Amino acid sequence: MGGKHTAKRSRNALPIALALSAICTASLAEETLPAEDWSGVYSSLMLGLTQSDGEANLGLFSGALLTLDVQNGLFPAEIDGTRATGLAGLGIGYSLQRGNFLVGVEGDFSFLDHNHTHYFSRIDPNPDPIFNGLETNSAYKTEFGNLMTLRIRGGYAQGQNLFFATAGLAAGKVRNEFAIDLPGLGYSSPEWSASGTRHGLIFGVGLERRMTERVSLKAEVMRFDLKDVTVEARDPVVFPGESIDYKFRNSGTLVRLGVNFAF
Repeated sequence: MGGKHTAKRSRNALPIALALSAICTASLAEETLPAEDWSGVYSSLMLGLTQSDGEANLGLFSGALLTLDVQNGLFPAEIDGTRATGLAGLGIGYSLQRGNFLVGVEGDFSFLDHNHTHYFSRIDPNPDPIFNGLETNSAYKTEFGNLMTLRIRGGYAQGQNLFFATAGLAAGKVRNEFAIDLPGLGYSSPEWSASGTRHGLIFGVGLERRMTERVSLKAEVMRFDLKDVTVEARDPVVFPGESIDYKFRNSGTLVRLGVNFAF
């Protein structure tokens, strides 16, 4: 289990590591030049990718049938897998520079339509004739809507380059859903889901390069972590006394390229 989590953290950290590598390479290539002045108000247009794991972890479960199902491996202890979709965004910010150092505030809105569904299927080894050999399917869905952030940005200006780190607050609409399907019994579960606006944190790094007096290009990688949500699965009509919960981790990575316009 420890090895799996280590591999997952490494996979999530890869985009940030690549961004840091690019920043270091650009820094070495840039000679020591007088820093451009980055002070003032600016707006942003951005395109990029949203990446998430759609991670769901088994929570509490009860009832003789579901307890046996979990023991027989019909429901996984953990499920995840990386998926990426496109995004578009816009933002506005303000920077104040003193010497080579800069600090500012930035807010943005990313238009997301990121759906991530995992499917899990097993054959039930339960010796009971009703369930023996029965195909048991489960689905785990995470859906991210639009994402808003408000962040502090700090950086170091060198020639036409600005190297920066950023951190702050994030909020976005998220829907998490868990479902069970037993085709041999003609059973499809009710809609077990939780949706709403979730809040959390975001942090990242980036590089911006001045192209003209008022236009600059930027590349940034940011990791967001919104509130975890537990979906409770109950069907007291068909399976009275049986229950199972899954906890969804609502986090992901934004990889964005953008154009900033200084006022």
